[in-house]
Amino acid sequence: MQVTFSKYFLNRLKFGGVFLFFIGIAAPSFAQTNHYIIIDTILFEGNSHTKQYVLERELVFKKDSIYESANLDVMAKDSKNLLFNTNLFLTTKVTWEETRPKHVTVKVVVLEKWYIWPIPFFELADRNYKQWADLGYKMERTNYGLYLFTYNFRGRNETIKLSLINGYTRNYGIQYSLPFLDKSGKYGLEISSSFKQNKEIWYLTRNDSLQFYKNFENTLIQRFENRFDFVTRRTNFSTERWEVEFNHIKIRDTISSKGLNPNFLLAGNTQRELYIKHIFNYEKRDNKYYPLTGFYFKNELSLASFKADTASLELVKETIEFGLYKEIYKNLYLSGFFKTRLSNEPKPFIPYNNFKAFGYKDYVRGYEQYVVDGHTFMLGKLNLKYALLHQYMLKTPLKLKQKAYRLPTGIYLNLYSDWGKVVSNQWGKAEYNNTLRNTDLVGYGAGIDFLFLNDKIFRFEYSLNILGDKNFNLHFDKGF
Repeated sequence: MQVTFSKYFLNRLKFGGVFLFFIGIAAPSFAQTNHYIIIDTILFEGNSHTKQYVLERELVFKKDSIYESANLDVMAKDSKNLLFNTNLFLTTKVTWEETRPKHVTVKVVVLEKWYIWPIPFFELADRNYKQWADLGYKMERTNYGLYLFTYNFRGRNETIKLSLINGYTRNYGIQYSLPFLDKSGKYGLEISSSFKQNKEIWYLTRNDSLQFYKNFENTLIQRFENRFDFVTRRTNFSTERWEVEFNHIKIRDTISSKGLNPNFLLAGNTQRELYIKHIFNYEKRDNKYYPLTGFYFKNELSLASFKADTASLELVKETIEFGLYKEIYKNLYLSGFFKTRLSNEPKPFIPYNNFKAFGYKDYVRGYEQYVVDGHTFMLGKLNLKYALLHQYMLKTPLKLKQKAYRLPTGIYLNLYSDWGKVVSNQWGKAEYNNTLRNTDLVGYGAGIDFLFLNDKIFRFEYSLNILGDKNFNLHFDKGF
């Protein structure tokens, strides 16, 4: 059944109301006061490479502007978090002082990171550690090579990334981010292009698990992916992104044969995909790479056109997600997350390669070994964390500008519970035995997280689910 415009509108209105409710809970309130101050001076320290206007763009107050004094502490905290979320600095600090009656000086102190990283690259090629373990810990199922990152290029928060990867997936790519088309920082661009090849492919989901086919001689699938983004930063906390993506996918006729999956692509052995996306993001977390306090909201509307040898298809998706993070006691943090994706169901079918739901980027913890395909899903997560170590500056033998390089480090214990459900009216034939679709999935467990450099994460988790499975999992990204 097609998803109508009215259903989209009602769902957006419903989740918009929930978002406003979360904002109402999270937003601080202050008593009104007649004590107004003026920002006389803003001093910057530590930005030897970073341009000053890059820092100024992250501050919620401006020089020679008038503010209510009762709000300055919150504004300083918001500015500190905004600077931190640029991921340019190891530490950030924003303070203010009333140097004379009703006149204030603001001081901004940052500690810059290393910005050029030629990184030997190694990763698991499978969806997660659990799948890699179930398939025998094989080194042939890994990717290796070199990433060359240049962060903060020219001191303007530009990023250049080169990928030279071999192994399970051959991947050559380039990415360039330009957040400052002018010094106002209101407009930015991102461009990326990559070419990928595999000699093994997952061609079908059966028993809620991926089925693999491998050819040692020939490439089975290759993807040429290109993306162009135009970014508008409306306020310090909200951004809009218009994204155009073009992909060209080619598979060997072995994959599209009746013996494997003739519906892997829309028709035949090639598929051209054009995506036009609008993404709105409201970000107000202390550290978006590993958040403990704050909240965020994201809405993505995607219009896609698929062209194959003998067929075409239009696909509409809307994805809504939000999270709320709060310190409820000293070093004790409670957080919640919800995400849903709505999609139409074009005829005759959505290609298998484009029918992903749980088991990839999104999943219910405790079900990492499973794949649940579908066009629509809902996902909720709840976490309770205790900080054993928070923002500890670990001394290393490395030196930066003649000073010992200190590594920001955190260790967190956590308890969690997840719920999710995937709606699917395809690929549910009896012979596939995919029983987890259209079913409530509940998982829970405990773990320990290690955080380095503010964005490098290792999560060790022991999970259980209502199927009776007990799993140990290792992840390299935040839970939500």
